[in-house]
Amino acid sequence: MNFLEIMNKLVTFGDSFLAQRRVVKQQSRSWIDMVCKENNFTLDGYGDAATGPYNAIFNFLNYREDFDICFFSWSHILRAIYNNRKLIDIANGYETAQEQINISQQELTDFYHKYVLTTDEFEWVKAQAMLEWFDRYLQENCKDKKFIHFYCFEINPKGFYPHMFEHGINIKPCLNDFSNIGDKKEYKNNDPRLLHMIPKVHKLFAKQLNKVLKDKSLNNGDVVEFSLEI
Repeated sequence: MNFLEIMNKLVTFGDSFLAQRRVVKQQSRSWIDMVCKENNFTLDGYGDAATGPYNAIFNFLNYREDFDICFFSWSHILRAIYNNRKLIDIANGYETAQEQINISQQELTDFYHKYVLTTDEFEWVKAQAMLEWFDRYLQENCKDKKFIHFYCFEINPKGFYPHMFEHGINIKPCLNDFSNIGDKKEYKNNDPRLLHMIPKVHKLFAKQLNKVLKDKSLNNGDVVEFSLEI
């Protein structure tokens, strides 16, 4: 039986690039919608705006339901960790992690960077260690699951990201490059675009991802380079 014929539940974890619950009331046509329609996926999404890779990992580890395929959007390693943010909070879809604690994002960022973060070099090493551990966890505990890893930003000149996953398919370039297509305006915290992309880019992204999902020649650890040309 074809893999796609038996694979039907998609879960997502990451930041606002995957925050589908926040826009579902708009009757959206995001690349996630297009991929779900093409592959007959049912979606259970936990993208959470302004959160980083540690929250994505914790959310996944706390997820107790079965699934067939999982998308991760790996965000900036310097983002604040929201220790009290739970899956049910995201499922409600009413507020972001930052809004829930009633502190401005800039105030929280300044506090976090002043009192919690150390040097960029140390944070890189810490993130690399955590991601490598999580990769081994997926290899040992999720052998029968399919994973697609997206990377939100190029972190710094040192490298594309602290770790590229050996369990799952890695997608390049970063999602922010797709966000920059069509409109270079800096939206900051009020980006009105669906998942930070314009409609043409959603179609471009979905078309290439559907091709990846149907490609039986791809193996865990492979890197696929998407085109940015519309």
